[in-house]
Amino acid sequence: MPLYNRWVYLGLGSNVGNRKKNIRLAVVYLSKRVTVIKASKFYESKPWGYKGQKNFCNVVLKTDCDLNPIDLLKFVKSIEKKLGRIKKFKWGPRTIDIDIIAHKNTILNREKLTLPHKYAHRRLFVVKPLVELEAGLKLNGIELRLLQQRLEGKDSLETC
Repeated sequence: MPLYNRWVYLGLGSNVGNRKKNIRLAVVYLSKRVTVIKASKFYESKPWGYKGQKNFCNVVLKTDCDLNPIDLLKFVKSIEKKLGRIKKFKWGPRTIDIDIIAHKNTILNREKLTLPHKYAHRRLFVVKPLVELEAGLKLNGIELRLLQQRLEGKDSLETC
C-alpha cells in the first residue's frame, strides 16, 4: 500500500463568512506554488477543540509541491494572513485554516510543525476526505479506512 509517496496533502477549513468562497480563494492563492491534483468534496463538521463557534466547511487537497515542509508552512501561513485570519486563541473561529496533513514521506516533529499532522488521525473531517482521495493511504501506520470506521462511530459529516 502506498504511503504519501510524492504527494502533499493539505486540509482547508473555514467557519467565518462565506466558508466555501474563503476555501476557493485559498486554493487560488495556493495554486501559485502548489499544483492541485485532486480535491475532496466539501464537508461540514462541528468545531474541534473550542466548541462555542459555528460549524466548519472543510476540504482536503492532494497536491504536488516542490517546497520543503517549512517553506510550505510559511507559504500557507502567508495565505491565511492575506485572507484575514486573526488568531485570537487556539482552535478559535477563522476565515481560513490550512493544515499540512502529510508532506510526501516526511516525518517531522518540531514546535511549529508535526508531520504527519498530529491530530489528523483523530479528525473525521480529515480522514473521510483522505479516503475519498487515496483509500490506500495510511496515517500514523493505520489504514485510513480503519480510522474512518472508528471515527464514524463517534462523529458524522455532511457535505456543505
